[in-house]
Amino acid sequence: MNSLPSLLLPLFLLGLASAVDLDLKINPDHSLTLTSSLYTIPHLCSEFNYATSNSEPLTYNTCTSHKDYYKPRVHTVKSKNQTHIVHIPKDAEVGPTIRQTFQDYGEYFAFQVDVDALVPFKSNLIKAITDGELIIKGTSNSEPKTILIPFDNDIISMYQSRNLDSNADNLLKMTSSYVSPFYNEQTREGAVIGSLEHTVWKTGLEFHAKTFRLEDNNYGVHKLDVLAGLNSLEETRDYIEHGWVNSQQAHHDDKANYLASPPFFMGEFEDWRDGMEVYGRSQVRKGLEMPEGVDNVVGWNSWGVTQFGTNLENAVAASEAMKELEDVGFANSFIDFDAVNIGFDEQAKLVETTDQNGQNTGVYAAPWSYFSDDLDATVSCGGETYTQFSLVKKNLKGEPMKALDKRINIPGENNYAYDPTHPGVLCMALDYVNSALDSGMKLIKIDFINWGCMEGGSNSDGSHYEKSVTTGMAAYNYGMEKIAEAIDNRMVISLSMAPTFPNHFAHARRIGCDQMYGGVEFTMNQLWGGWWQKEMVKLDPDLIVFNKNEIIDVPNFLKPFVNSFKMDARSRVNKGVVHGGFYLAGDDMTNSTSVELTQKYFGNKEVNKVALLGESFRAVSSPERIVIAPNVFELASETGGKYLAVFNYNPKQKSIRVDLAKTVINGAKSYVDLWSGKGYDLVFVDESTVEFDLRGASSMLLQFE
Repeated sequence: MNSLPSLLLPLFLLGLASAVDLDLKINPDHSLTLTSSLYTIPHLCSEFNYATSNSEPLTYNTCTSHKDYYKPRVHTVKSKNQTHIVHIPKDAEVGPTIRQTFQDYGEYFAFQVDVDALVPFKSNLIKAITDGELIIKGTSNSEPKTILIPFDNDIISMYQSRNLDSNADNLLKMTSSYVSPFYNEQTREGAVIGSLEHTVWKTGLEFHAKTFRLEDNNYGVHKLDVLAGLNSLEETRDYIEHGWVNSQQAHHDDKANYLASPPFFMGEFEDWRDGMEVYGRSQVRKGLEMPEGVDNVVGWNSWGVTQFGTNLENAVAASEAMKELEDVGFANSFIDFDAVNIGFDEQAKLVETTDQNGQNTGVYAAPWSYFSDDLDATVSCGGETYTQFSLVKKNLKGEPMKALDKRINIPGENNYAYDPTHPGVLCMALDYVNSALDSGMKLIKIDFINWGCMEGGSNSDGSHYEKSVTTGMAAYNYGMEKIAEAIDNRMVISLSMAPTFPNHFAHARRIGCDQMYGGVEFTMNQLWGGWWQKEMVKLDPDLIVFNKNEIIDVPNFLKPFVNSFKMDARSRVNKGVVHGGFYLAGDDMTNSTSVELTQKYFGNKEVNKVALLGESFRAVSSPERIVIAPNVFELASETGGKYLAVFNYNPKQKSIRVDLAKTVINGAKSYVDLWSGKGYDLVFVDESTVEFDLRGASSMLLQFE
């Protein structure tokens, strides 16, 4: 076996966006060497857990288990642009057949691992790439970076900008859910790797920066795992292991049982930001078109200031206040109840007012959540009565598990996750949805649905009620598909606390955790790292509130300090504008000062026009530190306009330099400040660099010819 010569296989059908050939070499140890013009994976091995009804779990690895396998066979299917590397066991009674498939899609290729065997089996971890290296060609001015993507938007999750040239980072494992780019900040060249399917598995990447023993300014990562079966308390909020996925009856005559990893996206790009957008557009299942008659979601939501204290009077006052803004972009506004302490029948009375004002009404739901410690309480639905204990998720010992959310299980907080496959849970969810539709609601904000992804089910052994569902992600899909089917695109579906994927059953998703006030930098961190999600859903930047500065009340002696870091009113609007999605106020409109502020700062028609383009800005550069946000965002609109948004998050005045050569406004000489309507000539500090002076905690929204 050691004498097996290296086999070079030009994958002539595997072209990338830049039309560079991608070569594959099979090494003596059965590992693959994958080489493009930009990057190399010298030793690509795949691995998976494998268990039958008669065996304890075993681990098979295409490299370390190679003595049990024949030399890999290569099979190409030209009509499908596919290349298969097939690992056939010497004893089929003992080991499974493993196939590594490369599929050409033009701008990128997909890589997938599948397994088949003579007997039924199961797995809860498949590593399409295990313990690998990714080496990227660098330049003398390389500034190698990656982004770590959070699993969901709960617990104040943030997108992390991590350097790949820091020795300190080499000591720490980095984990990114779903996808991660690896790129040169200076040239913007980079590679993107991520999962394309999210129906059963939780997916992600784990790696360490590789800063030693690389020559010619190259950079990259090692100990790279590209995996299905991501699982941890920190990353996926799970207390128990990832669910086991059962093999299916194969569609091939010569195989009995079959199981595949999700396909993984792999591509190289001249601009890694383009690569992330291609990744978003390439999802196997993408988001919904907006319901008929709805172009944008503008208006008001109750969670900004009044929150649990909201009553019908607050909502009616909001309807009247937003009606005054019809002519500047708020026609057909949505007036939405969030989580409130008034009954649904009372909420439904708002529809009469919004109908009269030419508006829409929205409602709130948290179908996979139970906020109480009373597990003996009963609930009836569809003629059946259930105890709450029977509905909530349990661990393998049958013990109810509290959901891990932004409250981090603070003692006294009550937060259990429901099993989305339980008929009682589904009955309650669908009854509520149908009531909302019958009452004329046009939007439903669905919250804390990330809890439905938790591993564990309602049965006493921790399994799901629906036996065919064996993972948290599959349970989440099962329940959300039922809700989307019932709604049938008759309401806007807006996801609040939710995993990044899947999102194909929704129109919009909140891009980050709660930030409705002056902490604009947090929201801009979410746009910097997650703007590419615009390819699938509309981005919700959370509410825009003027008459409140902090999420929680702080002692008076601390307020001057806290408020010094809160950004001004224009910046709060600008954060909504640049997301290009939801554009919602959140103040208490029974307060005359709040109405005045809302109508003043939402009253700029030219600013609102940019928001209503429905297009998301993207960052010009990455932040310098791990979890802060960049200062400059850009948009080259499909309508032809070009824009910059410049933010100074610092409480002190700051000059922010922008290299126009690295922006969509390269060559511009002047601009219009959309807030003032005034035009200005750009002042250059060198051939292509301009400087903007911003007062503390402020921002600018600029349009260029």
